[in-house]
Amino acid sequence: MTKRKIILEAVIFCLVLLVLFLSAFLTFFLVSENVLEENIRSVSNVAEKVFDGNDPSTGEKTVSYFDDAGEYRISIITKTADGYQILYDSEDMLQSDAMAEELQPENVGKFITRKSSYGYNMVYYAVHDKENPTYFIRVSVSESAATSVSRNFLIYGSLVMAILMGSYIVFKYRDYNRSVKPLRDQVERLLYLAGYPSDRLGEGEDLSLIADAIDEVSSELDKKITDLQNEKEKTKMILDSMSQAFLAVSGNGQIVLFNRKASEMFGYSEKEALRKDYHILSAGEDFSAHVEKCLKERKDGRHFDIQMKGRTYQCNVMALNFPWIDHLKSGAAILVMDVTEERNLVKIKTDFFANASHELKTPLTAILGYQEMLDNGLLTTPEEKQEAVRMTIKEAKKMREMLSDMLTISRLENGTQTQASDVEISALIQSILEDMQPKILENHISIDLKLEEYHVHADRGDIEKIFSNLIDNAIKYNKPNGMISIEMNPRDGYITVSDTGIGIKEEHLSRIFERFYRVDNSKTLKNVEGTGLGLAIIKHICQKYGYRIEVRSTFGQGTTFILRT
Repeated sequence: MTKRKIILEAVIFCLVLLVLFLSAFLTFFLVSENVLEENIRSVSNVAEKVFDGNDPSTGEKTVSYFDDAGEYRISIITKTADGYQILYDSEDMLQSDAMAEELQPENVGKFITRKSSYGYNMVYYAVHDKENPTYFIRVSVSESAATSVSRNFLIYGSLVMAILMGSYIVFKYRDYNRSVKPLRDQVERLLYLAGYPSDRLGEGEDLSLIADAIDEVSSELDKKITDLQNEKEKTKMILDSMSQAFLAVSGNGQIVLFNRKASEMFGYSEKEALRKDYHILSAGEDFSAHVEKCLKERKDGRHFDIQMKGRTYQCNVMALNFPWIDHLKSGAAILVMDVTEERNLVKIKTDFFANASHELKTPLTAILGYQEMLDNGLLTTPEEKQEAVRMTIKEAKKMREMLSDMLTISRLENGTQTQASDVEISALIQSILEDMQPKILENHISIDLKLEEYHVHADRGDIEKIFSNLIDNAIKYNKPNGMISIEMNPRDGYITVSDTGIGIKEEHLSRIFERFYRVDNSKTLKNVEGTGLGLAIIKHICQKYGYRIEVRSTFGQGTTFILRT
């Protein structure tokens, strides 16, 4: 919409009002005149019937008849050489009237309005007497108040209407300017924010130009909103793809960011967590204290660990100088990582070195003791010296075996690649049994084999370590005259090694695959030697190839290990 259109609409509106005003006036004016003329005709007809032109004396009776007519004046007039002479008059005005316009032949029977001798407008109506046309019957009445008012109303009302319409047009113009200016200012601001030059609208105040500018701004803002939405989705996707929990809190402690890992870790969905106080996370007093300190001091905090649901998490709290919901440039970003395996690995390594030192210390002490006795001459007989040498060699082999197992575990943990090939397990087991035949005979162990051809793709040494450790344990922890059963099922993919030995108590079953963990069987068996690393090696080899090792045991009756490939 333009200024011209606004003014044009205002003018049209005023013209419509003016037409309505004139129509009302004309209607009122014409109706009042018609009523007046009808009344005059009625009075004239009555007077004409009363007056008889053949008997002029009836003129007196005629005017007397209308004495009570009020505003109507009745005159009986005749034409003379000098003009017209009033013979009878209801107002006793018998003067001659040579210039009576209504008595002119062309005006007889017509309504004539002219000023009377009294100086005000009168309406005259004259007709010939039917009996004697030389006489005139004239009826006159002052112009009605309604007709006078209507005429004045037309004159002065038109003037007032013109003033009002002009004022209305000026008002509409100024109102248009007042309405458009704030809109124009806002549109110019939006144009600036959208990157358009400041003079984009020019000097005009045309609403169509402003509407076009709004359309352009709207399109540009829609694009920017879409871009922002895409960036938001991209950021959310990145945050949700993180393997660590990430959340951010505003200066007043409300959660403003919460990724998918945080939902899994703390047990709240993003919708449930956002705009809630971070204390709902129930991560412990230490967590709350570190976050509160960061928000208060606006400094990055140190790393710290928390325990939740049996797992260990490392938290890093970092200060954020950003105006969040509270409009204060403060906040904190919190990165939470699951370090349970790392902490367990550190503990395992610490325990490993402590246990390794302890386990190596015993044979090393024995070796040093025998050698010192030989060196100091405390052993004198050949038998004593021979026994010292034999024990030294035995303890040294024990150390070598332990170091070999420790190196094996280190290799498996470090993921050192080995040469894989096709290994037929049944033949490998028979070879291991042949090597262990002396131990089997010594302990009077019987062997029950149900072997089938069973192939796996792996390092032969790794598979050999699995079954040599399982069979060795089955011999060592078996009862005298016991039995070892080995069964293979390549169709279902499992191999079992069972013994009729002392078994394992239930409380120890979850820990037997830990390094250097050995069940105290001193009351049941004596002189059972080993490094305490055999089952740990089996576990690591199974993890390397994706195998599964299971154990079932009844204390006092025996143990079964199941290898699923």
